[in-house]
Amino acid sequence: MRKCFFTLSMLAITAGVFAQAYTARVLVLNEGYYDYLADSILVPVSIGAYNPATGVYTTIDEVEGARFASDVVIDGDAYFVAADHALLKYDLLTDMLLDEADVAGIRKIAVSGDYLVVTRGEYLVDLPSYIQVYDRTNLELIFEISSDVLPYTTEGVTIQDNLAYVAVNNGFVFGSEVGKIVVVDLNTQEIIQTVELGADGINPDNLMIEGDYIYTLNNKDFTGSSVSAYRLTTGDLSTTNLMNISSGCGTSAINSGTIYYQEMFGTTLSRFDAATQSIVGEDEVSLSFYGLGFDPVSGNMYASETDYFSYGKVHVYNSDLEEIAVFNAGVSPGTFAYDVRLTTAVDNADKAIFTAYPNPVVDVLHVSGVNAQDVIFIRDITGKQVMEMRAADNNTLDLPVQFLPSGMYTITVASQQASYTQTFIK
Repeated sequence: MRKCFFTLSMLAITAGVFAQAYTARVLVLNEGYYDYLADSILVPVSIGAYNPATGVYTTIDEVEGARFASDVVIDGDAYFVAADHALLKYDLLTDMLLDEADVAGIRKIAVSGDYLVVTRGEYLVDLPSYIQVYDRTNLELIFEISSDVLPYTTEGVTIQDNLAYVAVNNGFVFGSEVGKIVVVDLNTQEIIQTVELGADGINPDNLMIEGDYIYTLNNKDFTGSSVSAYRLTTGDLSTTNLMNISSGCGTSAINSGTIYYQEMFGTTLSRFDAATQSIVGEDEVSLSFYGLGFDPVSGNMYASETDYFSYGKVHVYNSDLEEIAVFNAGVSPGTFAYDVRLTTAVDNADKAIFTAYPNPVVDVLHVSGVNAQDVIFIRDITGKQVMEMRAADNNTLDLPVQFLPSGMYTITVASQQASYTQTFIK
């Protein structure tokens, strides 16, 4: 069953002198290729990273034993992956696998504070619960909502003020889909509200939050789709049918009050204005997208294509829907997460544990005092990243900088514990 994927990075940026947010990399979750007839994994699930500054894509990890994957979420110093039966936790800086838990039928993830909420569903398998809440730190189960209380499979999820909003669709029981949003109080560990989306809101697939509203894109019975808007402060609910979709939504994402979506296997990208609840544009892109997402810093759109068994490709578009980059990823790249960091031009050399020389530099910048697995970033005066390297051992690095234009730059050495920055002149 084709799903609508969306990842939204919530930014909490503390203002500082010359502080700037930038997207260091884009994580790409590739679902791989599982042959259900042969019961064989032909292409494994993989996680990749794309550097927008250099245009380089690298594979971070392959997930053994996973037939598919469904979500990747960045939170603080870690990122979390939902892959078939596994909940995985990685270090954001080193990409080291920190912890994992066995979670059958895991679908989507939301993280807030100490809580990590998981939605669940699996074809032809009854699960004892369809909502579980884990400790973010050690992935130990805190509580779950029994299937006796909620007997339906769940999909999208978001957290606001210790309340988890979960899309309930029963989407793995074809012909028996439902349409609800349940609200789970993470403190009292119970469902405190159920929002019925009505006859036109059946089968909510993608759940999105922006401002005071939660939006769901509903695939109904796959002969059409709709958008429901639920206002958090008032409880007002409205649902609008998407009259230009006749076979269900293939993918969708929200950006600055506009929901972008595409009909399943279609090649037109449509825009739905959330405020006016109306379709405001359609653009022929000549591609059928699989995953869709927006970089929260640049506003660039990332859209993937695949044949589901042999390749995956990601196209990057600017706000005018002009393609500005394209790169090869793994098979079926379905979900994106944006690694947004904060850079500053303030020199903290007095605290630094490394030395960069000569300064000024012409061709090669020598960096001493680095440790194995430290990550080294060079950024220009605007905060744009122009180089990224990982130290292979405890030694001096020689960084070729002859290609850089003349000017002032910052170099940051980031370890798992801390990061330090100095300035240098080219």
